[in-house]
Amino acid sequence: MEQSLWAKWCHAYLINSSNFWILPVRGKLSWSWRQTLLLRRLAKDHILYICGNRERFSLWFDPWLQGVSVHALYGQRVIYDTGLGQQVLVKDVIWQGPWCWPLVSGDLLEIQQRMHDIPISSNPYNIYWGSVGHSFSTGRAWHDIRTRSSEVGWYDLVWHPSRILKHAFCLWLDLRGTHRTRDKLLAAGVIQSNQCEFHYGESESLVHLFFQCPYSASIWLAILRMCNISIQCLHWSDEVNWMTGHAKGNNFPAMVRKLAFAAVVYHIWIERNRQIFKNSFLPFQKIVRKVKADVAGKLFMCNKSMENERHHTLCIN
Repeated sequence: MEQSLWAKWCHAYLINSSNFWILPVRGKLSWSWRQTLLLRRLAKDHILYICGNRERFSLWFDPWLQGVSVHALYGQRVIYDTGLGQQVLVKDVIWQGPWCWPLVSGDLLEIQQRMHDIPISSNPYNIYWGSVGHSFSTGRAWHDIRTRSSEVGWYDLVWHPSRILKHAFCLWLDLRGTHRTRDKLLAAGVIQSNQCEFHYGESESLVHLFFQCPYSASIWLAILRMCNISIQCLHWSDEVNWMTGHAKGNNFPAMVRKLAFAAVVYHIWIERNRQIFKNSFLPFQKIVRKVKADVAGKLFMCNKSMENERHHTLCIN
């Protein structure tokens, strides 16, 4: 089984002479390596070991015994009883075909009996994901382990084919309510004031920022006019519902509305952060120009801006 360069590096510098399945989750670990170790319990439910010739599984620590390791089932005592040491492999208890455990204790007798349910293949050993024949891939793993729920109504508003990824991600965070607005930071004791960074005297919340704040409302109304939409700013949830209902499909007007909505949310959030971290302020007209440039650029890349005169007007408005 060919290992990636990253896997070889992990074996050399992180696992060393130990075993991946028993490494402790403590000490000075990187965030990514810590998360990888925390996923072991979940991964064991999907990994399938096929015992064959040229075996390289750890006899004690790999979860090859019906999804569990021998060490997890019987503890350290069974390792001591065999006298085989901790670095022994599964192939070391296979003798000329059948299983051949040293039968020197009750636990080892029980293990030998359990081996009747585990066939030994004449082919080389292998590790599969989920079922025999399916090798591991990040896509298959994500599909199998992710938490599933019903599709939300605004899914196509965010993850449509023409999306600008950073805009879509920012909009997705807002729709899930996970952006750390100042009202949340104040409640967590991180800051002392939740006043809106655009200096209109109100507390900053998701609802205020999109689009009850006069600054963000000016941006959104200007973009709506460019999209030939004549409505007033709504409450955030109503705004999302209206846009979801009026931007369905992949026709040109719907695409413009989706791109414009995500771009406005993204640039307002970026401008809010600029105020906090750089103490720099741009007039709303410059934000409008940034939004228009992003939307027009995406439409040009998709070759959608010149389909007909009406579409051309929308793009250059």
